[in-house]
Amino acid sequence: MKSINIAYAYLAGALLLGALMPVMLGIAAGTVNIYAFLFLTYLIAIPPSIAFLLLSKRKKFFVSYLKNGRDFLTIALIGLLNYAFLEYGLLYAEKYISASLATVIYRTYPLLMLLFLPFILRERISRHQLAALLIAFAGLYIAVSYGSSQFLDGYGILPIAAVVIVALANAVATVLVKRYTYDMQSSVLIFNLANLLFFGALFFIEGGAFGAFGTGTIIAAVYVGLFYNVITGFLYYRSLRALKTTLVTNIYFISPFLTFLAAGIILGEPVEAYYIIVALMVAVGIIIQRFDKKGGTYAQRKKPLLGGFAIYDVTPAYSNTENETVHNYVKGSGRALAVKVPALHASKVGKFLLDNREEAAQYGAMMYSDADYQFHGAGEMEHVRSIVGAGDGDSVIICAGKPEHGELFLGRTGPEIYGFGKSVDLGSG
Repeated sequence: MKSINIAYAYLAGALLLGALMPVMLGIAAGTVNIYAFLFLTYLIAIPPSIAFLLLSKRKKFFVSYLKNGRDFLTIALIGLLNYAFLEYGLLYAEKYISASLATVIYRTYPLLMLLFLPFILRERISRHQLAALLIAFAGLYIAVSYGSSQFLDGYGILPIAAVVIVALANAVATVLVKRYTYDMQSSVLIFNLANLLFFGALFFIEGGAFGAFGTGTIIAAVYVGLFYNVITGFLYYRSLRALKTTLVTNIYFISPFLTFLAAGIILGEPVEAYYIIVALMVAVGIIIQRFDKKGGTYAQRKKPLLGGFAIYDVTPAYSNTENETVHNYVKGSGRALAVKVPALHASKVGKFLLDNREEAAQYGAMMYSDADYQFHGAGEMEHVRSIVGAGDGDSVIICAGKPEHGELFLGRTGPEIYGFGKSVDLGSG
């Protein structure tokens, strides 16, 4: 199966499993101590996380993160920003508002990501993406106002504010997952370990008593701990790394409407007619995304470098690479940037790499092309070529390492391959 199709399959699985999570939290909300419930969910999550890591034979990456305190703490922070804020915030909010309302509010995080994408990922935000997100935001306003003209009609500010904070934390965590390329199986375990320690500390500070859990609450804890904290997290973040950030989050915005249906069946919450209106508005936003060509490309620091040719961030293609050399260049804050060389100039790629590869290595970067098969599997390079839009006869040049070095070395394709501009010197860059 093509790697891009696998990414879509991961996204579909995450979409279906994640849609049930707010409903499961709705079962537990108001019936148990929040810290006790969440501590139990992470106790449940740890064993399958360990088994998942061992079965995938990627223990070496987990060990390397344990030895590198900065990597471990970065991954732990991402886990806390996402899971701790999300699950605590929804449990609190669903004591006062419906699971459907809470869900549609926290799913605003694709909108809030626009605050961070250009600065953390240096991704371009296109007019198509802005239009799609504005349409989604208009639909969101209708949902939050419950179809009335009053934004907070009938609801207090605190539960709404709690879910907005959840959305902000989710937005930051989502962008950081794209920014820092860590092994996903290892990351899922670290996410759960960080949250286990966090909620465990709060649980024991409050007295360390679980109390009586009903059958529904136990089922909810198992679902959140296993299916959401382990399986859904893995599926979602794998799809996020492999596809455009804004495309994933826009498609994932469908999730609230699956939640509406599940909340109606399981919790007895009514499915209002205006939910359909919101769903249609989101669908329009997703259709607009299909016409997007520029969103998600790498925003160069110096526009003249490529004379209008785009640099693409192709790191997602290597999100689960088995090649340790490539992994070491893109892990953490490293990136793999690429440019497409049209068939007309493809014969010059070999000489370009010969002239620049050694200097790139001196700066801690690695340059190679799509013809250098030792650095990638067939699926990975197929994914790289799809990201940059390479056709028959076109070549792709990749530079893995610090993004500022990748940008500067790839910028030399202008004078050395296309014959315009001047070569960029790293000392003056």
